[in-house]
Amino acid sequence: MLQSTHKLVIACLLLIFAQSLSGQNQSIADSLKVAIKNKKLSVSERLEALRNISFHEVQNLELAIDYANQLIALAESQGNSRYCYRGYLQKGNKQRSLGDLDEALKSYLSAIECAKKINYVTGIGTCYSSIADIYTLLENHQNAIHYYHMAIDLIKTDADTITLASVILNTGDEYLTYGAYDSALHYFEQAKLLFELSRYPTGVAYAKGNAGMALAYLGNHEQAEQNIEEAIIILQASSDYYPICFYLLAMADIYGDKEDYASAIKYAKKSLSLALETKLKQQISDAHEKLSHFTEQSGDPVLALAHYRSFIQYRDSVTNLATVQNIADLRTDYEVSLREKEIDLLEKDRMLNRAYIATAVVLLILSLVVLLYFRQRFETEKIISQAERKQHDHRIKDLLNQQESKALHAMISGQENERKRIAEELHNHFGSLLATIKVNINGIPEHAISNHQTLTQLVDKACTDIRSLSHALNMGISDNFGLIPALKELSTHLEQSGDVEVEFSASMGDEALDSSSEITIYRIIQELVSNILKHAGASNIAISLTCYTDEQIMNIMVQDDGKGFDLDAVTQHANGMGLTSLMSMVADRGGDIQFDSHPSSGTTVTIDLPIQLTTNLL
Repeated sequence: MLQSTHKLVIACLLLIFAQSLSGQNQSIADSLKVAIKNKKLSVSERLEALRNISFHEVQNLELAIDYANQLIALAESQGNSRYCYRGYLQKGNKQRSLGDLDEALKSYLSAIECAKKINYVTGIGTCYSSIADIYTLLENHQNAIHYYHMAIDLIKTDADTITLASVILNTGDEYLTYGAYDSALHYFEQAKLLFELSRYPTGVAYAKGNAGMALAYLGNHEQAEQNIEEAIIILQASSDYYPICFYLLAMADIYGDKEDYASAIKYAKKSLSLALETKLKQQISDAHEKLSHFTEQSGDPVLALAHYRSFIQYRDSVTNLATVQNIADLRTDYEVSLREKEIDLLEKDRMLNRAYIATAVVLLILSLVVLLYFRQRFETEKIISQAERKQHDHRIKDLLNQQESKALHAMISGQENERKRIAEELHNHFGSLLATIKVNINGIPEHAISNHQTLTQLVDKACTDIRSLSHALNMGISDNFGLIPALKELSTHLEQSGDVEVEFSASMGDEALDSSSEITIYRIIQELVSNILKHAGASNIAISLTCYTDEQIMNIMVQDDGKGFDLDAVTQHANGMGLTSLMSMVADRGGDIQFDSHPSSGTTVTIDLPIQLTTNLL
């Protein structure tokens, strides 16, 4: 409401300004209509006559458009672009007055083309401003601003300061319309300076008043009131009371929008007081309407109803219904009755709104309860999942520990049994055989065999060595029989779980490992398998042992087809993957470990471990 009324004020300003400069006069048009029938008029006289008729004709706008068309046709036939421009401009103005905005826009664009032919800069700027006015009426703010700026850029090169100030003022009003208050204030200040330079006080008053409204929207109420007061003082000097009442009601609307109804009522009362003092019935009606709205919003329906009665009475007076007072009274009573019903409905709406609010609060509380329930449920499920994960890890760890114990036991048991079997075989079979050989040799005369004594000594030496070797095996020095069976048993046990397939291969040569190396290798493989089961989610595992006897290096390779991992993350958080003990075991023995892994592509771990080798006695 505020902004649409505001546009009426600016339009009035431009209309007053145009009239002050030109002064449309219907009598001039009527006299020229007779004169133009004289065929003795020269072409230039006929062009000027048609221009004045189209301009001064205000009673019949369709007729004015017809004379403008005659002007355009004559100017085009003579190649006179200036009169052609004037014809299209007058035609567009009349079409705009009739509300035919599309046709008016076409006429203004044609006027621009004519003005460009003669490089008439001010004419082009005037047309741009008129086009901007059309877009303003259509509420097309973007195009209105665009054409206002084009008009300003052209007109400011001319010496017509008042025209430039008016266009700048309208540009500021357009910014004010769609809420760009800072920009609006900037243009209002520019317009004020130009109006002051031209010594045009009415323009200064409008610029100050509009700037006051922009300041109010920006929250600078003190400066806004000062500007509007100054505008009112200037307008009072020229007895221009209508815009004064408007500015006061505009301030009331601004405070009403901010729900500061006390301030809104104060300004509306000021407008009412001035309108009553100057007997401006339309402004009195508008002020009562504002006061009815604001007092109702502030919680005083009785006073609101009283102002509404006054609004209807003055509105009827303005619309010339005083001559039918009885009908007006009936209409007033009817509308007041409707107003009372509206107030009752408003009370019901308020009660209904309270019910809606209460329902919304209850729904909000229920939503919060449901949200908390599901959040607690989620946390509980998370805790249960973590507990199950830990339990799963413990089962895997217990399984591996049990397997390690069984494997070590099997390795030691196998070593001992094999040692005893070999020792018994050496002692019982080879010992008896050598003893029999010695008896037979001793039964042969010494002179019968030239090296009889040497053979006897060799047999004795062989018997001694066999006894020593048999004794050493029973004491547990050879440990070459436990690692491979233990790893095979580990592979078999993992496959029995049904979760993974295990492929095991070993290339050991003829040399035997010391027991410490065997245990270390077993524990390394066990740790790698544990990591695969915990983190990789693999379905296949490959374990390979290769002994390089020349370098005394054991190559250990463990591969899986799991999800892999980030090498940088392993480097920074090795403990999180359970690799700390593994890397320590390898490092303690001077070994080297390499990882080849990427997310979702499986992992290959290669370890080169120095070992101690002994020649297999068998």
